[in-house]
Amino acid sequence: MNRNEIINRVAAIVLAIVLWVYVISVVNPPTTVTVRQVPVTLLNQEYLDESKLAIAGDGNYTVDVDLSGKRKDLILSPSDLNATADLSGLTPGQNYITVKVTSPSNTTVESIRTEKIQVYVDNLVSVDKPIYLDVANVPSGTEFTVLDLERDLIPVSGAKSLVDMVDHLTVHVDASGLAVDETTEQQYAITPMDAGGNVVKAVKLDSTFVSLSSTLYTVKSVPLYTRVDGAPGYGLELVSSSIPATVSIKGTLLNLAKINYIDAQPLDITDITTNTELPVVPILPDGIELAADNGALIASFTLSDQASLQMEADSSQVVLENLPEGFTAAAEGEPFTMQVTVKGPVETIANLTADMFSYYVDLSAIEEAGEYDLAIYTGTTIGEALEVVIEPAELHVLVESVSPDEDE
Repeated sequence: MNRNEIINRVAAIVLAIVLWVYVISVVNPPTTVTVRQVPVTLLNQEYLDESKLAIAGDGNYTVDVDLSGKRKDLILSPSDLNATADLSGLTPGQNYITVKVTSPSNTTVESIRTEKIQVYVDNLVSVDKPIYLDVANVPSGTEFTVLDLERDLIPVSGAKSLVDMVDHLTVHVDASGLAVDETTEQQYAITPMDAGGNVVKAVKLDSTFVSLSSTLYTVKSVPLYTRVDGAPGYGLELVSSSIPATVSIKGTLLNLAKINYIDAQPLDITDITTNTELPVVPILPDGIELAADNGALIASFTLSDQASLQMEADSSQVVLENLPEGFTAAAEGEPFTMQVTVKGPVETIANLTADMFSYYVDLSAIEEAGEYDLAIYTGTTIGEALEVVIEPAELHVLVESVSPDEDE
């Protein structure tokens, strides 16, 4: 390319720029532009407050605006326009409110997209929500410990549908910077969360920060001694038991050094009749707390399925049965108390009463007069198979012959 060609090209470019500046600055033809994402200012918010209503959303609305005017007057940003919508007269439910836009002088608003914005209005409520701590980066062998939390509950206000979504308020704590046995007091941000762990927006918190005093305590595992008192009811046998043998405790290094074991409150299994679980409650010295990794401290007791019941009966209740003809029979001696032990399923034993049993001796094998020690048997109205043991087990019976004359 020679020198003349270069000069000609430069001159053409300069001429084009001059013509463009002339058109913009002198001719300035009319045109239309679209300004996008113009924020809408909501007016008369106090009407909703006084009516105990709230917008179910963040209240951030934008519109696109078509403007006409001279080209140089249309070099605008969204902040150069004023878009407003009036909240007066809104009612609970779906509402549509008109957006009005004013633009700088020498420009004209041709259209607004969308001129009517959809606003959902709900009842304004305030509900206390619990604070949950989300603690991360806890050093191994230690446990993050709350010494004092300024507040357990924080009022959350806003549209009912949104406030109802808030399950709790999360405080995120990074424990990596905390020192063992030293107290740290700090302000932490609060985030409203739903049950699924998602942030709930467009609600207001009575306080966006909470003061938390905390420390790191050392964790130590020691033996746990638990005494068991009593015995199961209805003579049930204790087949097996499972009682925590160790417990994790936490505290300052100085306090932990004094602890070699922990006693628990005694467990009482007196008269239990089913497999049972009982909470184990450690007796903690001052300055010592349970560590979180213990979970539930539970003792379990497994019983046999066979129970027993002790009853008393009088020998006078024993009936003499099946005496052959030609004999008479009677119990010898003074009446005595019989100790009756009944064994069977616990659900049956639990409902037994003395009047459900009868007692007899069988004389069907008697062939001659004399004195006999005969086994005492029992009968019952219970259909279940029961094992019955009677002590003394025999009744002394005198059997005498009856002459034909006496028989007549």
